[in-house]
Amino acid sequence: MPISPEPADAGPAFDDLYRQARPRLVRLAWLLVGSRGVAEEVVQDAFLAVHQRWAALDNPGGYLRRAVVNGCLSVRRRTAREQRSLARLGEPPPTGDPGVDAMWDAVGRLSPERRAVVVLRYWADLPHGEIAEILDCPITTVRTRLHRALADLRKEIDR
Repeated sequence: MPISPEPADAGPAFDDLYRQARPRLVRLAWLLVGSRGVAEEVVQDAFLAVHQRWAALDNPGGYLRRAVVNGCLSVRRRTAREQRSLARLGEPPPTGDPGVDAMWDAVGRLSPERRAVVVLRYWADLPHGEIAEILDCPITTVRTRLHRALADLRKEIDR
């Protein structure tokens, strides 16, 4: 996909957004996908989408965060499909980083949707309403996913 020329009013404002938001967004994406390299790719794709739509966006920061979360969920779904395929072929799925603690391993085993809610709530410290907006779902769905994710984590810890 060719990169469109920079919108006339994107210059310094876009550069400032990039400098200020990129480190936080890479960290958020890393927590969602578990890989720094993949996280950086997701964030870069999100910035490209914001850049291409800059003139039409009322809230570029919100659009950017939503694009990162959606990109991470997409990566997680794709990875889960790949792991299921590998399991059917009899190959072991990729293992996690041995330095990661048991809780993070448990969070990593949550479904992409539940993991996103946990990370957005407890790492990004976002209220339910903002999480619902980012994930494009009702607040009740956010609360339900969070409740179920925490129940799943409790079961993992009690093992």
